Amino acid sequence: MPLITPLLKTITEQELAFIAGLDYGEGSDRHRDALRELIFEQDGDLTRDQSWYPHEVIALGAHQLQPGHEREFFFCTMLLLQAVQSGYDDTFDPLDKFQDRADDYQRMPVGLRDEILGAYLRLESRQSSG
Repeated sequence: MPLITPLLKTITEQELAFIAGLDYGEGSDRHRDALRELIFEQDGDLTRDQSWYPHEVIALGAHQLQPGHEREFFFCTMLLLQAVQSGYDDTFDPLDKFQDRADDYQRMPVGLRDEILGAYLRLESRQSSG
């Protein structure tokens, strides 16, 4: 069961473009197309052929909250947590990320923050029981 929520599918073209451009604009069209496929066709489940496009910009987008781009940060964080839950990304330590980004999560709108915190709890619960 995915950690991501239906809220993910509310991403706008402007938000997709912002995330796709996070690698200094390199390959932004390809990142945007891969993000679209990931979100709207794959329900957030990355495949091995998506290791760079779009995983690179997802990781960059979840690295730090940029003021005014809270939704983009939310989308990237949720996709990254989904990648961990599915076993796609085994290099990412959710506890370290949670502790590192705690201040960013506190600055987010309550609804988005609560979705992220819930995803971390579900991920931790699944990892503890598995």
